[in-house]
Amino acid sequence: MMRRSSQRYVCWRCLLPRRTPTSATAAFSTSVATPRRRPELLRTLARHDRSQLRSVSTESPASRTVADPAADLTSDWAHQPRTLRTSSQKSHIREQLGIWEGQNPGRTAAIPTDQPPVGTVSNTYTKSRGEWGFSLDMLAQDDDATRPHFDGVDIVDLGQSGSVLQAGDLVEVSSSSWKIRLLAICLGNFNGHFHFYTNTGKWFTSRTIRTGFVVKRFVEDPAELRAVVDAIPSLSPSSTELNELQDLNIGPSRDLAASLIRKMHTFQAASRLIHQTYVERLSRAQTQFGKKERMLSLREIADALLPASLKRNKGTFPPEALYAVYSVVEAEDVAFTALDRGARHHESYMFALHSAEVQGNVTHVEKLVRDYYELSSGRNKTGKRHSASSATLAGFLEQARDLIDQVRKTRDWSPHGMIGPSNKPSSGTAVTLNVPAWSETSLAVIKFIEHWAAAGGFRSGSRCHWIGASILRALQRYDDAILDSTTGWTFLQEIGWIPPWDVSARHALRLPEQQLNRHPALVPSRTSEAAAAELGPDQLADLRQDFARSTAYCIDSADTLDVDDGISLEPAENGEYWIHIHVADPASRIAPNSELAKQGALRAQTNYLAGFYQRMLDRDDVRDTFSLGPNQPTLTFSARVDETGRLLDSKVTPGILRDVVYITPEDVSSVVGDAAPSVVPSDVLEVGTPPEQDGHPVRKMTTPDGLSRAQRNELMTLSKLATAIQRVRLENGATPVYPPKPKASVSLDSVAPGVTNGDSAFYFGDPYIRIAYAGQGSPLVSSLMQLAGEVGARWCYERDIPIPYRVQLLAGENAEALRAFNRDIFYPQLAAGKNPPPEDWHTLRSLVGGYDVSTTPAPNLSMGLDLYTKVTSPLRRYPDLLVHWQIEAALLEERRRGKSLVVRKFTGNNEAAAAAAATTASAPKKEPRKFLPFSKQDLEDTVLPRLRIRERHGKLLDNVDGNSQWILQALVRAWRFGEASSSSTSSPLPQTFRFAASDVVAGRMVKGRIDWFDQPATVELEDMNGVERIANVRPGDVFEVELSDVNVHANQIRVRLLKKV
Repeated sequence: MMRRSSQRYVCWRCLLPRRTPTSATAAFSTSVATPRRRPELLRTLARHDRSQLRSVSTESPASRTVADPAADLTSDWAHQPRTLRTSSQKSHIREQLGIWEGQNPGRTAAIPTDQPPVGTVSNTYTKSRGEWGFSLDMLAQDDDATRPHFDGVDIVDLGQSGSVLQAGDLVEVSSSSWKIRLLAICLGNFNGHFHFYTNTGKWFTSRTIRTGFVVKRFVEDPAELRAVVDAIPSLSPSSTELNELQDLNIGPSRDLAASLIRKMHTFQAASRLIHQTYVERLSRAQTQFGKKERMLSLREIADALLPASLKRNKGTFPPEALYAVYSVVEAEDVAFTALDRGARHHESYMFALHSAEVQGNVTHVEKLVRDYYELSSGRNKTGKRHSASSATLAGFLEQARDLIDQVRKTRDWSPHGMIGPSNKPSSGTAVTLNVPAWSETSLAVIKFIEHWAAAGGFRSGSRCHWIGASILRALQRYDDAILDSTTGWTFLQEIGWIPPWDVSARHALRLPEQQLNRHPALVPSRTSEAAAAELGPDQLADLRQDFARSTAYCIDSADTLDVDDGISLEPAENGEYWIHIHVADPASRIAPNSELAKQGALRAQTNYLAGFYQRMLDRDDVRDTFSLGPNQPTLTFSARVDETGRLLDSKVTPGILRDVVYITPEDVSSVVGDAAPSVVPSDVLEVGTPPEQDGHPVRKMTTPDGLSRAQRNELMTLSKLATAIQRVRLENGATPVYPPKPKASVSLDSVAPGVTNGDSAFYFGDPYIRIAYAGQGSPLVSSLMQLAGEVGARWCYERDIPIPYRVQLLAGENAEALRAFNRDIFYPQLAAGKNPPPEDWHTLRSLVGGYDVSTTPAPNLSMGLDLYTKVTSPLRRYPDLLVHWQIEAALLEERRRGKSLVVRKFTGNNEAAAAAAATTASAPKKEPRKFLPFSKQDLEDTVLPRLRIRERHGKLLDNVDGNSQWILQALVRAWRFGEASSSSTSSPLPQTFRFAASDVVAGRMVKGRIDWFDQPATVELEDMNGVERIANVRPGDVFEVELSDVNVHANQIRVRLLKKV
């Protein structure tokens, strides 16, 4: 599948019938030509010496002559009848391989790694596989997705680890490249490592388990686990020690774990019985949901495939039935893709169903490629030398080769997951490209490669990778490349299907039904039904309070388009104040079931990926109608506080603003003096031509000199109160500071569009990219925006209104240990400006259990809050808009009834109150809430499973994968192509780096980070460079390294050791 394209391989089935058989081989050749008549011969060959019957010469067999002794030797060997070799006979395989190497000079083809990171293609052909050699799917790197992110206001969790697993839970663990799936029982979490025991009698550990299926409390009696846990050879927190023990297959014996193995076997047998009973239903999984792409939960798939008679109490399928459905869906190579792997309840397992068009195109292109190679080798089922499919694919190959050759005159190809920068400036003389009009067959092939290389439509162990590799080989333009999806990505760039600077994360993280514009600079997005949707009347017009006596301060950057929030101050008696957080109110005029609302739910949030900005609600009239300003409606979250920061009272009020001041966070900090000493590194890297500064803001901004004395005093008071409120949160365990992260900013001002044929487009020039560290923003803004979320969560809790609370899953039960760890180990490192090592991040995650959205309230100790939800950005985040709909429906119901809906009171900032909240929320409610747009069941079954996926993918695109790929593009342009910005603020790229090891993976790879924007990097075995044996590397070791390879498409940096520091 992944051999280099410079070598042609001919199968022995194709080779032998093309020779003129000798008398000694005539019978054998006939048998091979008609294999169905002699099945016993094929079985014998397959069982014994099939591997020796391959001809791998690049020379046409018909062109060989007897004068060539090597050819004669291999010819005689290939045509001799094969008999079993006895132990006394000598094998000539080494001589035969030596002859082949002499006939095929050149570099040895690289073989994909046996155990690659998840999502990359592995060696599934020469690696022996078995359950004892089973290796878990690894996360791609010890990457930023495993760490919580602070976006200036909220903590965002992007991980997929099984942090909510508990002892006794049953999980499925898999190796996607090996297509092996095992069942395992969680033995517990010890020192940050989960310990498991599989149904094959193997003990293993993992800090970030990836699983697609979980049965909670599978083993309910802890006594059943005790003997196995006691026999674990080590509960050390050291990954190195645990990995070494697992490599030695040391662990609890099968005898000790016999009862656990029997339970797993019984479960598996019951699931297989259901599969066998309903095999006809299950085999139609891909045809039961229509022709369009969809996002489906495991529950929805089971409802369509299994009879309702299998359901048990509460109308749910038993775990055995769900596992049967899950196994079928996971085995689908083309139709389904798993979207989330964690340790949540099965209702949250989400899958993407690819459209019938995509599925059919895979089958169509596979046939085209098979026919092309059969016909080009002179052998096909019909015996014809040419066919229509061969001709059309050959036509595409000819067009693509010609276009690639033209493009390489202006942009060099590179093996780094991106093509090179333009060597023709945008202002220079244009190079005319002859861009072909793609035929229907050409478009089918291109769309297949897009699905394979850009969207990542196939698992790493999928059979379909050969199709893309075979197309690239047939192009004959990638002779020195590994024919994988990275090369496929650069092919799409070379033919103009995507821009040369496109970010593959945009494609890989796109979810079903979400539109993706391949060329946003040239081709406008398709008009959606939401564009024609009418805004309804203001539902809260009669309830709005006029805030004419207050000045609202909207603190945002000068180029912010959607102004979501503002703050104002109202003095009360006894040294107390009302702080009003005014939030834009689109929910009052956008119905929850409208086309605009559906667009918001589909996108989940505004995407801020540099160069590819996309608003959640992209209509200008929505922005103009609801962005905060004079005479604009608001939903106002108000908190009464004293000077010590205690929250005394709260309320939510529809309002309308009159006096609005727009001011930047930097100007506010200069007025109130809350800018802390900077701990943000000053490192900067720039490539490309910096854009000209635009001195025209999108609205009138107020400078510090333009503020009145009263306004300056109000901002000073707001700052003091925000600081006091944050101090209270810190006392409750809030994280004091977050390490700065590198951020890419991009300008396309230097890019000029070139020729296009409507499908492919080409450009001159390249983006300007600036990499620098970003701080945490204004302390005043972040503190008060969190206050609004706290007020909204309390308001809904007291009225028993289901909303998506932001919770930490295990923080409540681990509160004491978490506070001690944060106080003694974690927070001191943050306060000192250090980024804690991976071990400490994993310990933190094991204690907090990850972050989630839930209808059941629970504490968020990392924010120092007992209850929290997001409410301050309804123009940019769908969850905030959803909370507004719930609150406004309750406000209207209170007006209709003429009384409050409060059914309980939140008693104060303590854990007991939070525990009471969770207990009460889980109890059955007597009074229905039919006036709400979303019931608790609606949220739990339908809304939140999709919201988790969409929110996570959006944040990964903005904060992790997309941002990282811009950083790596700048790195490749500076390192491989020698680009440097003319800006005086840009630092030159260093020749060497410091690499700090964080983990050694199974003796084949060292993971860590380099001291260049804290980027994750790996050291492969071949890059150890004799500096150190990989077995001797320990976490914390530091080496001087140089870059070995950078792959933008795969988000990977590889380094080569130079010396140990």
